[in-house]
Amino acid sequence: MNHAKYYLTFISILLSVLMVAQQPEKRILLTGVVLTGDSLHAIANTNIIVRNRNVGTASDENGFFSFYSEVSDTIIFSAIGYKNGKYIVPEDLTKDHYSIVQIMSNDTVWLQETIIFPWRSYEDFGQELITMTPPITNDERAKMNLDNAQLYEQSINIHMDGSANFKWQNQLMMDKMYAGGQVPPQRIFDAFAWASFIESVKNGDYKK
Repeated sequence: MNHAKYYLTFISILLSVLMVAQQPEKRILLTGVVLTGDSLHAIANTNIIVRNRNVGTASDENGFFSFYSEVSDTIIFSAIGYKNGKYIVPEDLTKDHYSIVQIMSNDTVWLQETIIFPWRSYEDFGQELITMTPPITNDERAKMNLDNAQLYEQSINIHMDGSANFKWQNQLMMDKMYAGGQVPPQRIFDAFAWASFIESVKNGDYKK
């Protein structure tokens, strides 16, 4: 009889333990935002995983994230250019959701000095230096742009745009209105024009 009591007690304890072990862990909807520690700017595409479990997510373009975790889970945050962050979900949570702000600090990586040469050897560099054509200076470029022959060629090849044609047409109409009802003035009888022409001949303006 005593053995039967011991067996019943042992079976009751074993069933209690199994029932407790089979109870699912409390799931928590963990939400939050990932920010930089120096300027509090959002960090997009931060990898967020639960250690030892194949569960995780990533932050969006504004640094926000949301996923289900369990109490006592260790959350690892990782992003390029920042040190890894860690957060442990508290065990004493009374609600099924929890929000956090994860701060990430910059991870400075020091690289060794690397010297890059555009030539394979110093001999190739010397040959290129001898045969290269130095670029023109700003003064030389300004003189080329202000060359009289080049300016003249550009001026004769420039066609009138819409505004110039409109002004030219208006000027023709004004000339007709100015001489309306009378013989149009002829420049050949203009004494001032003749005086200007004679002065130009004396100065040699028409010599090539």
